[in-house]
This record gives sequence, C-alpha cells and structure tokens, in this order.
Amino acid sequence: MSHYLIAGGAGFLGSHLVKRLYDQGNKITVVDNLCTGNMENIRNYHEKDYFQLYIHDINNLTSTTDLGSARFDGIFNLACPASPIHYQNIPIETTLTCVVGTNNLLKLAKEHECKIIQASTSEVYGDPEISPQHEYYVGHVNSYGPRACYSSDTEILTKDGWKFFQDIKKEDFFLTIDKNSKIIYQQASEIISQNYTGNMIQFISQNAELLVTPNHKMYVKKRDHDDFELLEASNEISWERAKMLKTADYDADDITEFKFVYNDSERINAKKEFIESVNMDDWVEFFGYFITEGCVYSRKGGYGVYIAQSKDKNPENYEKIWKCLQRLPFEFKEPHKSSHQFYCLNKQLYIYLKQFGKSKDKFIPQELKNLSRRQLEILYGAMMIGDGSKRGNIYYSNSKASIDDFQEILMKIGIVGNIGQNPDSRKENPVYSISVFECDEAQYRKKEVVNYNGTVHCVTVPNRIVYVRRNGKALFCGNCYDEGKRAAEALFYDYKRIHKVKTRIIRIFNTYGPNMSINDGRVVSNFIVQALNNEDITIYGDGSQTRSFCYVDDLIDGMLTVFGSSIDTPVNVGNPKEFTMIELAQKVIKITGSKSRITFLPLPQDDPKQRRPDIGLINSLGWNPKITLDNGLLNTVKYFSGKLKEL
Repeated sequence: MSHYLIAGGAGFLGSHLVKRLYDQGNKITVVDNLCTGNMENIRNYHEKDYFQLYIHDINNLTSTTDLGSARFDGIFNLACPASPIHYQNIPIETTLTCVVGTNNLLKLAKEHECKIIQASTSEVYGDPEISPQHEYYVGHVNSYGPRACYSSDTEILTKDGWKFFQDIKKEDFFLTIDKNSKIIYQQASEIISQNYTGNMIQFISQNAELLVTPNHKMYVKKRDHDDFELLEASNEISWERAKMLKTADYDADDITEFKFVYNDSERINAKKEFIESVNMDDWVEFFGYFITEGCVYSRKGGYGVYIAQSKDKNPENYEKIWKCLQRLPFEFKEPHKSSHQFYCLNKQLYIYLKQFGKSKDKFIPQELKNLSRRQLEILYGAMMIGDGSKRGNIYYSNSKASIDDFQEILMKIGIVGNIGQNPDSRKENPVYSISVFECDEAQYRKKEVVNYNGTVHCVTVPNRIVYVRRNGKALFCGNCYDEGKRAAEALFYDYKRIHKVKTRIIRIFNTYGPNMSINDGRVVSNFIVQALNNEDITIYGDGSQTRSFCYVDDLIDGMLTVFGSSIDTPVNVGNPKEFTMIELAQKVIKITGSKSRITFLPLPQDDPKQRRPDIGLINSLGWNPKITLDNGLLNTVKYFSGKLKEL
C-alpha cells in the first residue's frame, strides 16, 4: 500500500484524485486550508480507514510533523486557486501558495525522497502565437497583461536602500508589507526586464509620479471603502478620489549599544584608548548631528571631529547638541567664539566617521536605518535640527545618498517625504530637499495615457506589494504578480537540478466536470448555471475564440500517467479538440433545454483568442482523452442541477 499526500485534496481536481487513488487501494493524506476547497467533495472518506485530513495551510508547513509522522511515497500539489474569481479575490494568498507553499512541499519531497508532481497551467503560454501549443513553446505574454511593469526610471526600496530596477540583483531583499500593513522584507521569485512599446498609464499628483503598463496592479483604497486592494491601472474607478498608501507600520527591537569595529593597527599612535561601544540612543542622536553639521580633518596636531552650531543664532539647538556630546565617552570641547564648532581630537572617532566622506557624499549606514522606530525618531529629530527648515517641514541636503536615506527613515516612522531638487546657480552641486508631512494616505488625483517605447521592469515578491518611487515620490504599489505558476515551475526545476528531487509537471488545459464550484467564474460553470436558471448566456467578444475542454476523469488519468513516467519536463494534459464559445453555449442550451439567449460583452484585455494543447508528448506514454464534450457536459449539468436544487 502506497501513501500519497494530496495538497488541495478538497478542491475540484483534488477530490477526484482522492477518489481515484483511494479506490486503487492507497493510503491518502489530504492537506487543505479550505480557502477554495469544499469539505463536501470528500465527505465520503472522512470516517474511512487509511484516510487523513489536515486542515492546514501549506504556506505554514514547518516540518513533517505538521502532517503526522508517516512517510509519503508521493506528493501531488494541487493547492492553488484555479478559477478567476478566486485568484483575483485573494491574489496575495494565491502567489504565496504558488511560491512559499510549493517550496514547502518540495522540501517535504526532498526529506521523504519521494516523487512530487505540480499541477501547472496552460496560462504560462499567455495569448499564444502558435497553435497547438507544445511544451517547448516559451509563450506570448503581454507585458501589460500578466507581466505588468514599471517604467525604467522607477526605483524600488531594498534592504540596502533605493535601487533602479535595472540595478537589482537576485540576492536583494525588497521592502513589502504583510496583511496587517506591517513592513517586512522578501526576496523576489522573479526579476523582470523587457522591451515594451505602447500605451502606459501615468499618475501625477503631489504625492505620486508613476508610469506603469495598463494592467499593472495599483495598491488602492477606492472612494468610500475601508480597505486597500490591488486594482489594474486601466480600471475606470474615481482615481481622483482614490487613496494611495505612503507609509506603513514599522518596528524593530531596540539596539542598546553601538559597537565599534576596528583593526589593532588603527590603534597605533592613538593618544586615547579605543572604546568598545557607546549607548545607541546617544550615538544615533550624535550621528544625526554629524551627518548634517559635521566633518573630519586629519592634521599634524591630531585627528579632529567637528560639529558646527552657533550659540548666538540657535541657542536651543546648541544646548541640545552640547548635552548629547557630553553624554558620549569622547572629550568634545565647546566652540571657540570665532569658530562655532564643537570639536574632539580622537583617532578612533575620526577613523569611523571619515568613511562618510565629504558633505555631498554623506550617507546613513544601513545598520542605523534598521533600528527601532523609537530610535529612528531620535535620528530624525537630530537631522532636522541640523538641516531642517525653521518650520520643520523641509529637510535639505546636497548629498543624494543622504536624502534617499532620510526618505526611508521618514516612511518607517510614519511620515511622508517627497524629494525635490532646488537649483541654485551659486552652488556647483545641486541642493536636494524633502517635504515632510504626517499623512499615511494620499490621493492619486490625475491619471493619463501616454506613449512609451523602452524597457519596463518589475519583480515578483510573495506579498505582491513593493515600495517604489519615481521622481522622488514614494508609495506602496503592486508587483508583477500573475507569475505564480511560472515561479512554481521554476522551483520544481531548481529542486530537480540542485537537490535531485524526482519532479513531474503537468500543464492543465481547461478542465471541467462534477465538483466544480457553482460560482468559480470559469466558462463551463458560468454557461451551465446561466442556462439552468434560464438567464442570458454571456459571451465575451464575438464568440469566435476557441478553447479545448478536458473532462476531469481524463485529466486525472493523464496526471497519473505523467506521475508514473520518467519524464521530468513539463507535459501538456488536455483535449486538443477545439470549440468556439458560441458552440459551447449552444451545446449547453441544448443539453439543459434552457430558454436562455446568447448575449455578447466586450472581450477582456489579454484574453487568449485560442488555447489548444499539443499532446504528442503524453501520447507517447499511451494517454489519450476518451470523454467527448457532449458526454462530459451531460454529467456536469446533472451535478450542477442537483447543487442548484439544494440551494
């Protein structure tokens, strides 16, 4: 008796696989979070021997013990929402399942040394330019459809600071937010860069200047709504009233000490003993004063650290700085009357601070930008004393790196900061400014369509939200998210190549049959429910677009055929016979005896005109679909008719 784990076993396909494998005499373990699965689909097995159900999210699998102590002989990964309604309503959960959940199952397969199969999709082919689609066809995916992107002058915030998309690397961690709007960092499962010519959508307001492909997902709170959601930029909502998110919830643990790192050779000729550490609160306040008003000089008389401040012009700020300097374990002196500079002759302090360069090259080290929110507020206050305006609403610097770092700090302490540049003909280098105001949300206001010819970029992170900016205005926005199945296939390939896991992948084409959800939004279920209710059957476009429909029993046969084979590359599983949408609607009306009429609606953007599998590869394994569309529809109509009577 073999023992199989079926992830998503309460779903449409999963429940049919449970029946087939259990009836063959195998032991079955199902893991399903019931996000889209239905307990009714597997009710007949709940009390049976050799069947176990774990209501658990594969994204949260931490060890084998989460699913008991038994060993598995094979794993079937069907745990991902497949219908448009489901994966559009829960986009973050869908991508997490495809990436994080799939990775957890692959780890499990590696640990158990068993075979694992991935239920992928024909969506990886996009709107294909060839028909039928064979497995080595790389697809034709519209850059403003599933692969939505930003213009090349857009930057993204990483754990190492702001970077243009073309400069990011695979090892980068990107700032994102979780479902509670708390800041976390995640790596990308995919980095996208491609040429694009066509329309782009531009958002311009006081708080945003974004240029994105029309199908890019914006992070939006619609007018009179309480929650943010991901909506396409082309969506015709009231953008002038829609809100963007500018800041988020951030915190980290306090760090009690700042520890110096130095070489023994640096201590040569030092007049004072090097110290090991400084109180972090005192240090971060001091650093704020230094980065704005300080400098270092090396002279014959010693190594000097200086901080400028006039007691006559700013007595209050003078006292704050002096009190901070007195708390440090360095011997700072008050300014001579003519200099207006606090000073300290100390080699250790000089050695550390000289790395921040001259005024136009100053920056804030990452270790300070990752301090707790409370400690960042100390740093912010000190920097505003140094280079803030008298009204406290603008911060100035002639260092681009420093102004970028300051913007990151502002976001983490819940303050909005938009960067500008102040041209000053009297100065060789530009002076940057950042407007400072407290506001978590702001309005998008203006949206327009512009022509674009160039490179577009994006990343795919599990949480689907990234922090980006263009022309100095930063906000949270969506990422290129409809890549879950592609990312899952890539993970399977990597585990096969690196860890020698026995992987199998099938690409499923339009499967239908009993146990489909009544409201899953797929064309077969839509047509049948509309026909049974004698409602108009709605066809998008003119109805000439074609699909190839595979009955669920044939699909399960194909899945098990590939699982038992030695083919470790993707394999198409579907019925290659094509039908137009009009033909499908007419068949459904005839089988149901419905009085429904056929009506037509505009074709959605990027809807494929044709989707038909080349099944030569699985044919070589002896598989062919057996169920005709008429017979399959008849069985499916009977199932839906019974379900509608129960409602």
